[in-house]
Amino acid sequence: MTTEPVTAQPDLTSGVTCVVFEDGQVSGAPKALTDISEILNEKGTLVWFDVVAPKPDDLALLEQEFHLHPLAVEDAVSAHQRSKIEPYGDYYFIVVHAATTSRDQLRLHELAIFAGRNFLVTVRHNPAYPLDEILKRWESHPEHLHNEAGYLLYTILDTVVDGYLPVAEMFQERVDSLEEILFQKSPAQTDILPQIFRMKKEAQLFRRAALPMREVLNPLVREDLSLYSHEESLYFRDIYDHAVLVTDQVDSSRDLVNSALEIHLSVVANRQNEVAKQLTVIATIFLPLSFIVGFFGQNFSWLVDHIGGLGAFTFLGIGTEVVTVVLTLVFFKIRGWF
Repeated sequence: MTTEPVTAQPDLTSGVTCVVFEDGQVSGAPKALTDISEILNEKGTLVWFDVVAPKPDDLALLEQEFHLHPLAVEDAVSAHQRSKIEPYGDYYFIVVHAATTSRDQLRLHELAIFAGRNFLVTVRHNPAYPLDEILKRWESHPEHLHNEAGYLLYTILDTVVDGYLPVAEMFQERVDSLEEILFQKSPAQTDILPQIFRMKKEAQLFRRAALPMREVLNPLVREDLSLYSHEESLYFRDIYDHAVLVTDQVDSSRDLVNSALEIHLSVVANRQNEVAKQLTVIATIFLPLSFIVGFFGQNFSWLVDHIGGLGAFTFLGIGTEVVTVVLTLVFFKIRGWF
């Protein structure tokens, strides 16, 4: 069986896809959106309505056809909502944030869902979360599940939660790559700090998207509303377990990014200490040499009358300085200063 999306008549100004399932099979699309309320009254039907980037007035008709609360519709149209789940009588209003990666960059997708007993309305904001994986999982299950809205909601949420794991693994790989660069003898330090701060910002955004998923799933696991059967609710427990795992991965990702920043600062500080140590050794070597040169450079009459000739120049002028340098280096080596 294939669940090819069926496009309804364009009563809305944005992209609209409507799929009607009847007794587990794809039925014909409604001729107009005003027919949805009649379809919902028919036994054994399931309506999945999807709209992308709706404008404020776009969902007015849907509000009437699905009997949606105007406050929930307003939240669905307005982007930048926090992840949440709210019961509205005989349906749930759910907002989740999915995560994908594009060219090793994090992308967040806001998805609002109206989940009723025999309908599901999904509102996707740009960048729109792709439905390919959802449809693939939806098609891979027995036909009798295709008139159960609870299982469709499970498929969507399960796909969203499973999508968090590759993002967490991406952070792990990027941190490992940065650590290898940090511990090189001559690392390219010019853009490491901006990379770390960019990763830190993305990790915080990712955490805000993934962490509330457990709160979203709690009412579904507890069966606070008797929308779905107990058998359907069992599927949400599986997502909850995955969400707990993702939470651990999120915290681990954030700790890894913070550790990369600490390692970077430590490496920079250690290299500065090494440079300061080398400069101190050089300055310390020249300190006794400066004393010797300064002493013998004084124009006392005794020094002028008694110290002269090539032998005195070689022994006192050069020999004492060479011996002083050697003794200083031996002292540094014994003390373990270099």
